[in-house]
Amino acid sequence: MKRLTSASSFSVIFSVVLFLLILLGSPVSFSADAKAEFSPDEVVAELKSKLSLNDQQVKGLTAALAELGENLDALISKQETAKKKDDPTEFIKGVKQAQADYQKKLKGILDSKQRESYNALKESAIMDMLKDLAEIKLLDIQPEIGFSDEQLEQLAPVMAESMQGFMKTAWEHAGKRLRMRQKIKVAKILKRIQSNAKQQVQKILTSKQYQTWEELKKQQQVK
Repeated sequence: MKRLTSASSFSVIFSVVLFLLILLGSPVSFSADAKAEFSPDEVVAELKSKLSLNDQQVKGLTAALAELGENLDALISKQETAKKKDDPTEFIKGVKQAQADYQKKLKGILDSKQRESYNALKESAIMDMLKDLAEIKLLDIQPEIGFSDEQLEQLAPVMAESMQGFMKTAWEHAGKRLRMRQKIKVAKILKRIQSNAKQQVQKILTSKQYQTWEELKKQQQVK
């Protein structure tokens, strides 16, 4: 039985995993080269006031973030030098374990209210990054479709929410062996996300603009 991931999808999975885990480790937004610039001290310094961290929590969270960063860096380095780069299964398992270990430590460092605030900041950071990515994509196709800047601002959060839904679903099932019923369930979830986005886009664009939008999507699928 095939896994959810495939050889051709590794580059996408790799990028998504790196992106998600940096944000899982910190609800602070990062630039494209976040891996190289990741600094636990700077992250915790920013979180200190937002989460009202005491000195002991600052020390504990800094150590936990540093360990997470080291574990992820080791996993990424190992995968980059692996002979079978087209099979990310072990890499994904390692990343998920590093994530679980970090979350366990987080529960011992932050109280329930702080964790709630932390998760809210994390979700906000993820959406901000996805909105930025969506806007870049929309700017590329704006001349061809002819939508206004106001429409672009309305489309960006729709695309960001759709991307977040796809990424979360893909990450949840990545590396797992799925039975047919599970595959159908995943397909339905992805279809629902796609359908919701389509309905919102249709409300924002004119009929002519939407027709061009769909034509561009088909062209991209062919490439």
